[in-house]
Amino acid sequence: MLDTKEMVFVNYILDNVHGFIGLTFMEDKIERLPIFKRLQDISQLGLVKRIFPGALHNRYIHSLGVMHVIDQMALHLGRFSLAERQLMRLAGLLHDLGHYPLSHDLEQVYDRKESVTAFSITPVRETFLNDVQENLYRLIDKSEETDTPLKNQIPKRELVVKGKYHHETVTTYVIQKSSSIKKIIMEGIREGYFDDDRYLWTKEREESKIQEFAEKIIDDICALIQGNSDYVYEKGAFPEHFTAMLQMLHSELDADRIDYLLRDATFSGASYGAFDLGALLQNLDMKKVCIGHEEVWIVGVKEKGIGCADQYMVNRYLAYTQVIFNKYTSIVGKMLREVVYWMMNSASELTFYSPQKIYSIIEMHEQNEAYLAFTDSYFFEKLHAIEKKKHGCPEDIYFFVEQLRKYQALDVKEEDVFSGGGQQQREHMEKSDLYARIERLIAEKDFSKEKGLYLFNQKRITNHVPYDRFQANFDAYNATHEKKLDYFKYQKDRLMDGLAVIRGTGEPVLLIDAPRSMMRGLYDMQQVMVREYVFPVSV
Repeated sequence: MLDTKEMVFVNYILDNVHGFIGLTFMEDKIERLPIFKRLQDISQLGLVKRIFPGALHNRYIHSLGVMHVIDQMALHLGRFSLAERQLMRLAGLLHDLGHYPLSHDLEQVYDRKESVTAFSITPVRETFLNDVQENLYRLIDKSEETDTPLKNQIPKRELVVKGKYHHETVTTYVIQKSSSIKKIIMEGIREGYFDDDRYLWTKEREESKIQEFAEKIIDDICALIQGNSDYVYEKGAFPEHFTAMLQMLHSELDADRIDYLLRDATFSGASYGAFDLGALLQNLDMKKVCIGHEEVWIVGVKEKGIGCADQYMVNRYLAYTQVIFNKYTSIVGKMLREVVYWMMNSASELTFYSPQKIYSIIEMHEQNEAYLAFTDSYFFEKLHAIEKKKHGCPEDIYFFVEQLRKYQALDVKEEDVFSGGGQQQREHMEKSDLYARIERLIAEKDFSKEKGLYLFNQKRITNHVPYDRFQANFDAYNATHEKKLDYFKYQKDRLMDGLAVIRGTGEPVLLIDAPRSMMRGLYDMQQVMVREYVFPVSV
């Protein structure tokens, strides 16, 4: 039964986007922890602020915003108890606790498929071109989804635990290693913040049971942060609506995306990403459906909310293509990553924390300040300490070092930016002179006369395809492989991760399958950006 009592706030923080954000007893204590204050020195958009100078916001205020938005979503859905709301609020507050300095710019260094320790220092022209080659091949493979079933490619699941060095995985490790956070949650249990029809902790004070319940709450928070749809939520603290909670922090329509789009639009000065949050909240709905033998709550928008959902999806796409993948922000981020690659693998005394080292300093984050100091400032201190001769810095890497120190990016010599579906992209590539030149370089790998660097970016409007194509791809895979995939697991993942439409009658469908939505015609839309930058260094 819905608990209609009000959430009790003990403190407030003023936010540029949402106004005053209230903090409960536990949230106020967590906000004061050094491990949370660390997020004030981690910029939300990395070095985007060098191109959009107003984008100075950080992961700290974003985390507070996500906590606020997920609670607003819960209130409009009207199905959650105070205890469930508190659980979601904590997950929103803590969801970026383990983020890397400069956010995703630096995360890409750590979250690569292969170990960074296996990285060999390669001239940057070749490194850039190898990245372009890999992405072009992936683009061609993905574009095939629009034409024929993929008989050899496993259908992708979005709601799974990411790699060891993904910021979500690192975040859960920070939470699990924080005795302070656990202690605060146990205090909250004793104060009744997790009381509901099943648990009345203000009357039951047995320490071992409180500790056991706190561990369940932490497990639930970590599963929400990782978007883990394989989590056995029946064993968690609040299983009744857990599948709905998961979507509210991990889907195409989640509190994280909602906050960062509004926040990035507000601070960058670009209107891309702005949308009608009020209309979106008013049109939220959730419905319990049976998928296979499992009952699952699906969160989405009502049919009358399809218009504001379309606006949200289009503006999110524009925010990425116009701001995140701006021609100058793209190259600045790439230069940063190449410098860090080199520092990690340099034979000199100039070192940069390796992926393996990150976990060891997290382990000790309450005993010393090493992890607390792993912020944007850590990168810039290392950057300014580099000496070309002393540290044996290669000519091409040192050029990037100087550019970053001088707040400069590389000039664009030529670019090919094209928006369209998979088939349109392939037809365009066949006629493009820039693509033809890149293909020759890939084949010959002769950089003796090459004066440029090539960079590739791509953004799709959604990661999902319409149901008939999803079904065809799935059936094609199972028909050609001895080990069969579980259809219901993939269908559950698809509905939970995508932006769903909750119909008055009938089962929920994704927005791209809804007759009223313009996403039916745009689901295959993607912008591909291939750029050649002027690079005067001869190596």
